Amino acid sequence: MNPLRRFVIALLLIAAGVADVSAEVRFPLPSAMKNFPKPGTRLDAPVHMTADTLSYDEETGVAVAEGNVELAFGTRTMRADRIRYDSTTGEADLSGKVRYKDTGEEFAFDRITINLDSETGILYNGTIRISSSNYLISSGRIEKTGKSSFLIEKGMLTTCPCDPEPDWKFEVRRARVTLDRYAVGKDITFRIRGVPVLWLPWGAFPVKMTRQSGILLPNFSSNRSRGYTLQLPYYQVINRWSDATVTLDAMSRRGYRPEAEYRFVLNPESDGAFRATMFRDRADDRNRARYYGENVFRSGSFTANAFLEMPSDPRYYLDLVDNSALLAARFARSEGFLSSTGAHSEQAVSILWNKDLQEIPGPDNTAQRAPEYTMTLLPAQIPAAGIDLSGDISATRFRRGDGFDELRARGFGEVSRAIPLYRSFTLVPYLFADVLGTRFERSSAGPSDRGRFVPGGGATLSADARGDFTGKALVHTAGVSAGYRYVPKIRQDDLPATDRWSRLAPQSQFLFTLSQRLLGVKDGAAPKEFLSVHIEWAYDLGGKEPSGSPYVDPLAPYVRALRDQIDTGTGRPTKKNDAPSDIYAKVGLNPIERWRFQGEALFDPVEKSFTVGAVGGEYRKDDDHRVLAEYRLSRDLAEDVRATFAWRLLRRLRLQAQANYSVRNGYLSEGTVGISVFPRSDCWNVGFTVERKTQPDDTSVRLSFGLTGIGSVGN
Repeated sequence: MNPLRRFVIALLLIAAGVADVSAEVRFPLPSAMKNFPKPGTRLDAPVHMTADTLSYDEETGVAVAEGNVELAFGTRTMRADRIRYDSTTGEADLSGKVRYKDTGEEFAFDRITINLDSETGILYNGTIRISSSNYLISSGRIEKTGKSSFLIEKGMLTTCPCDPEPDWKFEVRRARVTLDRYAVGKDITFRIRGVPVLWLPWGAFPVKMTRQSGILLPNFSSNRSRGYTLQLPYYQVINRWSDATVTLDAMSRRGYRPEAEYRFVLNPESDGAFRATMFRDRADDRNRARYYGENVFRSGSFTANAFLEMPSDPRYYLDLVDNSALLAARFARSEGFLSSTGAHSEQAVSILWNKDLQEIPGPDNTAQRAPEYTMTLLPAQIPAAGIDLSGDISATRFRRGDGFDELRARGFGEVSRAIPLYRSFTLVPYLFADVLGTRFERSSAGPSDRGRFVPGGGATLSADARGDFTGKALVHTAGVSAGYRYVPKIRQDDLPATDRWSRLAPQSQFLFTLSQRLLGVKDGAAPKEFLSVHIEWAYDLGGKEPSGSPYVDPLAPYVRALRDQIDTGTGRPTKKNDAPSDIYAKVGLNPIERWRFQGEALFDPVEKSFTVGAVGGEYRKDDDHRVLAEYRLSRDLAEDVRATFAWRLLRRLRLQAQANYSVRNGYLSEGTVGISVFPRSDCWNVGFTVERKTQPDDTSVRLSFGLTGIGSVGN
């Protein structure tokens, strides 16, 4: 029901004695008004009204309220100098500074005349403001020609209602507006601070209360691979839970590329999208395509996810995609996943398909997991024994186009028990077993079976302490742990190093950790961390022995695994008989509000050098005021400096820059510089961005223009 009808009907209800009345002049209620409210009228909340005078003529059926008329109806309020309503004709006349206000709407007019039966009328000289989108619409005369249609003369639209003149606005001489459809206007002028910069003889604008189909704003960009690109999208509503977008990329170097995207939302936790594109590449003189999308479905304990990524050729990402992660990908990965979760367990079935993007000559030995089953048991206590049981089981069928197929099953189980010793001291002994069985199917030699059984065990002793500094509202916490793990040496030379599973190295290893935190605590506020320190070190009594696999040993502590990853990346052979591990340390410091510093190091005490070193600092007020600098060193692998800068100057100029510089190679691996101008406020902006990449070597240039609440071009 429109606000005017609500208001006038509420007035009649008041006159009929249905609602509360507070007026300086009271009058007897005529019996004819007792049953006046129309069918279907509903009050959402009590109605309260004040006026200097309030009268009703039974013979003419005219109700009049005059003098400081104010009405409150739920969250809505309305004010006017005079209201007259004729119940016989349905005519209502509101005059003298008519004001209406709701949670997200507000309008003000000098006078409103409307027929509530035909829902037609005229609003004279006023404005409508919608706070949710910051829209401001003004007109000298708005004629309501039907239930949802209007005729506007000499109107203005802006989302930047600044005084005395908006930063920008659209002026229209005459427009026909149909709610949930379009506003068709003539003689349209776009002005910036009152200066005309664009004129259109005719234009159509969507006036949508719900999703509607239509052409979206275009985008323009330029880079070396695609040349100049103009992107033209069209949006189509299919039904209440799905829609689609069809986009045409007009590329000066490679031709025209259409793309279709279908999206759906089944419930708040289930949604998905599928995209497909196919075109004739003018530069390479061949057909190219890409199919990709994702799906998430949840219903209670059941989950079904899917991810599709299928380019037509290995160089598709390099030539036609800006995503940095895809540019560095060795495989295009597609996956389907089904799982069911219980109180202490989860079961899942998945299919993983990899498309090789490396263009290596020779047979394709890419492994596909079709299917894979996993079952995970979270730590659950066995009541009779008083111990915790946890583990996981998995089985996978590996398929290879030019190689051999493989069926592999693995199981890992652990039993443990937490034994409190003294106050904050706790001892947790545990035993575990790792079982692996593999069956290879070769076309010529026939099947062969291999496997392993690796038992092990250990214990962890931990202690926690806490100190409160009441006067300074500080809390200091510290945790220390010492653990021992034993894994016997088991012959695993006949096992292949494939995918997720890896060989297990023998251990007789101690692991020491120290963690400390300094927190600030205030009443009613979440604790704030000022300082954090974490140190980790391991020592193997028998000396470290390699597992014989390029993959990380899943039973190795983090301080060992990090070093192994770096050695694998650099091609360095894993050192044997290094009893002590590197020393890992991580420090975080937040001395004052908005400032954050952190450091990380992996130090080799034998060679007395850093395997990993990183230090960085950041100042962050918000996304428009941020400065970050970081230096990271990975020995024999990389040495990089990363920096991010974003700042608003005088609220009108936003500068942003991001750079990754390889000190080891002596070049800028990636960098972006941009500038956005907000001439007077955040209501509109003009931007210019240059993006430079070296892998692949490319430079992109973008121009953008945005109007808040309307949209942007070039982003």
